[in-house]
Amino acid sequence: MLATMMLVGTSSWAPTRQPFTSRRTSGLCRLATTAASVAMEECLAEAADGAAADGCAIARPGEVLGRYLQLRTVLAGEPLPDSVVESLIRSAEAKYGNAPFDEAKIWGDWQLVWQYNGKSATKSQKALAPLPQFSNFMLDESGTKVFRNIVSITKRRCRVVADVEYSPLPCNSENPGRLNSTIGAAYVEAAVGRRFGWKPLRLRLPLKGQGWLDVTYLSSSMRITRGNRGGIFVHLRPGMLTSSGVWPAVGGSAGAHRMAGRRPPPRSAVALA
Repeated sequence: MLATMMLVGTSSWAPTRQPFTSRRTSGLCRLATTAASVAMEECLAEAADGAAADGCAIARPGEVLGRYLQLRTVLAGEPLPDSVVESLIRSAEAKYGNAPFDEAKIWGDWQLVWQYNGKSATKSQKALAPLPQFSNFMLDESGTKVFRNIVSITKRRCRVVADVEYSPLPCNSENPGRLNSTIGAAYVEAAVGRRFGWKPLRLRLPLKGQGWLDVTYLSSSMRITRGNRGGIFVHLRPGMLTSSGVWPAVGGSAGAHRMAGRRPPPRSAVALA
């Protein structure tokens, strides 16, 4: 189901307005774009594995991947095979190229929506993989730049936190998107006694280590990274993973919403929005 929905237009990736030429010309362009989108959609939906997906003609694989993962995370539906998702990841990375690390663009909150654990992944990483996770680029309490990995053990009260200090490689290096990383602090945090104004309890964890993280794709809404243990991680901005955030990706037509198993809002609500 989601495979047939992922190409519906979204405001996050809306193309810039083109200069007016003529109604007939713009109509033909829309028809051509729609035909290409349908062909690409059918190709991905029918792809049984990554090799088949590699043959699909996708002009903007990063946008398609982000749109699909947004819908898959928020709405119920039949997901694409992981090998097809990996094909989209490889295509997005190839389009992105060997770009240098962009700290201004990556700064802020990110939520994990898809991951692949390599054979050398730690036991803790494999055990925590099914739980909601965030990895936010931020300043810690001492003012050090870190990406803070947060795993929610329960919805509100308990979480595991690991602050990883990072340093980018020079722009003229072989891997300008690589971040050398060191685990600075790790702890379990439990929120108890909040009604009494108590601070969260923290239990330090003996996690130490050094490694690297390659930023292989980065846009304002999605990032793809690869770790030194063979893992692949795709994050989206949390605002995209709410009911209001996913609404533009589903589209406003009644047919699209019936496919998603939900009712479209009344026209008055759409007009007000």
